[in-house]
Amino acid sequence: MESNPLVSVIVPIYGTEKYLPNCIESLLGQTYTNIQIILVDDQSPDQCPKICDDYAEKDSRITVIHQANRGVSGARNTGLRCATGDYIMFVDSDDEIYPNAIEVLLQDICKYKADIVWAPQKNRDNEKQIEDFSEDGTYTTFCEEDALYLSLAGVYNINAVWGKFFKKSFIKGIFFEEGKHINEDGFFMFLCYMKKPIMVQHDISVYQYNIRSDSSSRQTFSEKYLSMLYFCERKKELIATHYPQYLEQAYNMEVRTNLQFLQVLCRTCDKQYKTLANPCIRTVRHLYRYHKPINGHHKKLAWIVAHGLYPLYKKIVRLKYYR
Repeated sequence: MESNPLVSVIVPIYGTEKYLPNCIESLLGQTYTNIQIILVDDQSPDQCPKICDDYAEKDSRITVIHQANRGVSGARNTGLRCATGDYIMFVDSDDEIYPNAIEVLLQDICKYKADIVWAPQKNRDNEKQIEDFSEDGTYTTFCEEDALYLSLAGVYNINAVWGKFFKKSFIKGIFFEEGKHINEDGFFMFLCYMKKPIMVQHDISVYQYNIRSDSSSRQTFSEKYLSMLYFCERKKELIATHYPQYLEQAYNMEVRTNLQFLQVLCRTCDKQYKTLANPCIRTVRHLYRYHKPINGHHKKLAWIVAHGLYPLYKKIVRLKYYR
């Protein structure tokens, strides 16, 4: 390993006063201590700004930045511009990392001379641990275009920034697109994968993802979900320009994204969103032959949409879940 390199941990913060202390404590309790903790308060309306300042007074490794609200992408970009470490890690302010997380990931990235190290997260829902992967300690190395291919395929957690460890020099010049609120981290990762990184997956728990009842995955439909389609189109354009050999995989991603959008659209009957389903349905029908389902539900939903049954499906889903 390099001689005691500095690791910058970027934490975007907004509306998480219930979780923030545990998050910060998990960073301060790391077995690897040469860290720069960048807490970016994105004009949080609760007690988060004070919590950040109080912790900064206690530990010199903490840097607090208070900024006008720019969203999670703006907060992460601020952190990136202020990071002075050789390595970067992103941690969401409602999550936690295990005591040896940074030590393990730093050893991995140095040992394999990798650009990115990826460790699956453990999920916790209402204080209950969800065992969702087999932790066997194995390593898998991805080179050249492997990660890009897996990203298009929608492999579990490959498109999230949390649970990953980056060589700062590798991600230099890559930033999060601001003004979008869904899948912005996935597009950041996609831009990383376009650079053909050496990426190592280590099947070991280092990151705890806390599932919140008010998370975006459980909220009612709003226009922010249009970001899903926007980033999908951006990815497809980049593939067509730089990696046309993967256009079929991009079409599969497009079908999957439109299915996910249609699923979210079931949460509303607001007339202003009524026309949004039609272009998604046309896309699924047109590209249906390229679809490779990620699970049984997506396989059934793709068939339903492709055969013109989405309006009926939406009615049934709303009666069952969203009355």
